[in-house]
Amino acid sequence: MRKFLYILFVSLGFLMSCEEDLVIFDEGDGFIQVERTSASTSEDGAPMSTTISLGTETNDSGISVNFDVIIESGDASRFTITPANGVLDIPAGEFSGEIVVTPIDNIDADGNAVIRVELSESNPLPIGVGGLGLERTGATFTINDNDCPTEISESYRVNVFAFGAEAPAHSVALIPVAGTDNQWTVTSAWGPEFVAWATGDPGFSGAFPYSGTIVLNDDFSVEFIGDAAWATGGIGSYSACDDQFTITLTQALFTTAFTVDIVMTGQ
Repeated sequence: MRKFLYILFVSLGFLMSCEEDLVIFDEGDGFIQVERTSASTSEDGAPMSTTISLGTETNDSGISVNFDVIIESGDASRFTITPANGVLDIPAGEFSGEIVVTPIDNIDADGNAVIRVELSESNPLPIGVGGLGLERTGATFTINDNDCPTEISESYRVNVFAFGAEAPAHSVALIPVAGTDNQWTVTSAWGPEFVAWATGDPGFSGAFPYSGTIVLNDDFSVEFIGDAAWATGGIGSYSACDDQFTITLTQALFTTAFTVDIVMTGQ
């Protein structure tokens, strides 16, 4: 199954273990990597950013980090980016800097804008974790259009992602919380088969489904409040144009910390 899972421990007394290969990176002269690989906000929301870090022991002379901006949907009128010239200067003695994407609000129902920032191969140091060019070489920013009508569906298809893989999908009904117009309960966030999938033990089928409450804020940010002590909740965003919730969940069911991403699409 997924190699990462062999080092997970379930906090309720269930144990799984296995020998784990040790991966060592030889950083050589150093490398450059992106710390945050994705972010989203509404077009009238707060700026988004990612940190660019140097994997070096020293930075005596400063370094200029080149990056490319790729617009996957929308156009350049939907945002500004800092630095605007595609070069992030990290001064001598410092080891990180910020690339910031600021959304521009308009009055058009023109869908979401998706911008990808990629570290350029032309940089003086190799890119990605360990300089291998495989992970943390870029970040994707999504600006959710706030001009589409907000129509919450009664049920959603939920795709679940963890450990770099996709877990079993499921469907959930959104049950309105009485006295509110922005809260709904769900019987399962990561799905009734997630724990069985994560541990590789079919005996956990249907166990620990992660029920809770979804709260949709005015700026389209989303909070998930879990119903159990181990269901520590999460945050995310809502896209009205897609009728889609994107939420990152935390958990305390396993003693190893990890997050689970869920994408809920109205059906």
